[in-house]
Amino acid sequence: MRLFAVFGAAVMLAVAAVSPAQARPVSADADFLIAAHQGNLAQMAAGKIAKHQGATEPVRDLGRELATYHRKLDVTVRRTAARLDIRLPAEPNSEQQALIEQYRVASGADFDTLFLGSQLLAHERAIKLAQVVIDTGTEPSVEKLAGKALPVIQRHQQVIAATQQKVDPASKADLAG
Repeated sequence: MRLFAVFGAAVMLAVAAVSPAQARPVSADADFLIAAHQGNLAQMAAGKIAKHQGATEPVRDLGRELATYHRKLDVTVRRTAARLDIRLPAEPNSEQQALIEQYRVASGADFDTLFLGSQLLAHERAIKLAQVVIDTGTEPSVEKLAGKALPVIQRHQQVIAATQQKVDPASKADLAG
C-alpha cells in the first residue's frame, strides 16, 4: 500500500494532453497509465530536485520520498502497460517538463512555495483522474490500481497540505483535502 502513497503526485500535471507526436490512447485505461507513467517520471525528477534545493527539511524529505516511491510505483505502471500492450512515452509531458525547469531555477522559500503548491494541484488532478478510471475504466487491472491509489492520493494530499502549513503558516492550504 505504501507503493501507492505518492501515486497522486505520480500524475503530477499528467491530465494534460499527450504530446502530439504520440497517438492518442483510445481508452480511459490507457490515458490513466500514460498519465501515471509521465507523472512518475516527472516526480522522480522533481523529488530529486527538491531533496537538493528545498529550503526546509520537510520539503527535502518530501522530495526524497517522492523520488523513491515513484521509482517503485513506475515499475507497477510499466508492467501493467506492457501486459495491455500500451506504449508509454519516454519522458514527462511538456507541461511537466516546463514545471521541472521552473523547479531547477527556483531557490529558497520560492522553491518550497512552488514545489508544495504544484504538488497540491497535482493531487487534485490525480484524484479526479483516478475517479474517472474507477467510474469508466474497462480493464480490471487498471481499475484496481486506481481504486487502491485513490484513498492514498487523498491522504498524501493532506500530508502535502500539512507540510505547506508547517513551512508557511500563512499559506491557505486546505488541510481537510
